[in-house]
Amino acid sequence: MTTLDRRYEKFQGGPAMSPAGAREPRVTINRKGLIYMNDCAYNKLGRPKFVSLYYSREDDSIAVEPVFPPDPASFPVTKKQMGWAVHGSTFCRHYRIRVPITTRFLAPTIENGILVLALRQTVTVGGINRGKRVSA
Repeated sequence: MTTLDRRYEKFQGGPAMSPAGAREPRVTINRKGLIYMNDCAYNKLGRPKFVSLYYSREDDSIAVEPVFPPDPASFPVTKKQMGWAVHGSTFCRHYRIRVPITTRFLAPTIENGILVLALRQTVTVGGINRGKRVSA
């Protein structure tokens, strides 16, 4: 094992899609407040059609709780691309949760059937300006 100079910081986020892929829960949030879950995270949450969102100021974390049946404060969970999404813009606006670019939660956990997302344990995964492609 090589020892690096202290100037280097190890990136903890890993690749966009790890070899374990869909076997690990993967959850992101973007600047519009969209919380995106892969199939694994959605399955562990119990495949709900609606969720309630909670915020802990003390822990700086979001809790996503499945609700059956939905109530007026419930957020629908919709199919999006290869996963599932909760449009939480009003929630993020209310609690002043600002994510400038797409951010992945490093350790999403399920506690008593509730998905817990620590905003202090994240890594940036979006926002790369790729520029225009030059054709040959």
